[in-house]
Order: sequence, then structure tokens, then C-alpha cells
Amino acid sequence: MPRGMPEVIATKQKFYRVANFPNVIGLIDGSHIPIAAPSLNEDIYVNRKNFHSLNIQAVCDANQIFLDFCNRYPGSTHDSFVWHNCRLYRRFQAGEFGGAHLLGDSGYPLEENLMTPIMQPGNRNQVNYNNSHKRTRVIVEQTFGLWKSRFRCLHKSGGNLCYTPQKCGKIVSATMLLHNYSVRRRIPLIGEDHGDEDPNNEDDPDDPDPQHEGIRNVPAARAKRQRIVQDYF
Repeated sequence: MPRGMPEVIATKQKFYRVANFPNVIGLIDGSHIPIAAPSLNEDIYVNRKNFHSLNIQAVCDANQIFLDFCNRYPGSTHDSFVWHNCRLYRRFQAGEFGGAHLLGDSGYPLEENLMTPIMQPGNRNQVNYNNSHKRTRVIVEQTFGLWKSRFRCLHKSGGNLCYTPQKCGKIVSATMLLHNYSVRRRIPLIGEDHGDEDPNNEDDPDDPDPQHEGIRNVPAARAKRQRIVQDYF
């Protein structure tokens, strides 16, 4: 993640140039990496698409670089649970990034440090907010697509990773670092570049998690989102 005010400002400016969404420091999403059925606790690795996976949470920047990731949760885990139990969440709660926020899809809770779409926009400003949010957040989907195109073992069309979940998590970490190296060095992608997630939409947003309804839409977060709508859209 950006360190120091100059890096934070530069990151915000790059995201703002995409679709005029202010104060964005990263884009967050989850992606399912198919794995072989583990011998222990097999059932918790079955995701809602009915295959065994790891639910990988990642945050990327406007240049399709992975800034942060969490690779230790099984496929049945809800995206919002991963978020609320990762180290990056605690860093935001500690105020490390000031008033900056992430953008996430509707599977995440609306919080002061995580802006989500407006589910039922009621006016033109809210529609504009949603459009800007979508145009900016699509970068993380494209990043996942590029990553899986470069490392086909991570894509469901390539089968699955036939190792323990722990070793699969290490493989995921290694490929993310190699992805970042490749993007920074502008190493071309050999073969077809899908550019976004699996056309079978295996990584579509989770439904809002009822367990976190008490966290969703807290007044301070709703007020912040409304200020963004009024001041920028």
C-alpha cells in the first residue's frame, strides 16, 4: 500500500483520472482459485459455485499492480468476512490512510474506508456516482483477468491446483509477485489476454452477508458517501 503522503496523493490522482472518483487509494475484490478437494475440512472449501477453492482477497492500484492480498480463507468464506479479518482492515481502522478509501462491489459493507455502489439510485447524481464507481472498480476485475491469463493454473479452465490449501496459498502469493514484476517490467503476455474475469462469472459479487448487516450502512459511512455524491457528481 502507498507509504507516506506523496505516494498517497499520487495514487489518489491516478484513480481520479480514471473516472473522477475522489480519494481512492485502492480497489478491493475477491477471486476464487480452484484447488483439489483437501483431505481435511473438505466442505469449507466448496464455494457457492460448487467447486473447491481459496477465496483470495486482493487490492490493486490504477496500474493493475497488486498492493495487498489475503490468501488464507477457504472458498465458502464470504468476502466481507475476509475483509473484516485481514491485516489491511486493521490498518484502515487505525487511521493509517487518513480519509482515503477503497472501492468495493456490493458484496462488501459500506464503511467510511470502503465505498460501495448505491443499490437503488434515486437521482442523476447517484447514477453518476455508480457509473464512476463501476468504471473505476473494473480495473481490479481486469487485473484478476490479466493475472489468471498469465498464470493459467489459477483459472478454472486450467483445472485446479493439486496441492494442500497451504501450498496453494503460497503459489498464489508467488504468482501475484511475479504478476507485479511483469507489469512493472512491461513483459508482454503470451497467448490470449482475456482482460477480465472468467466469462462464466465465477467471481460475481457475493450477496450482502446478513451477519454483517449491523456494520453495513452505518450513519458516518452513509454521510460520507452522500457528501461524495453531492460534491463530485
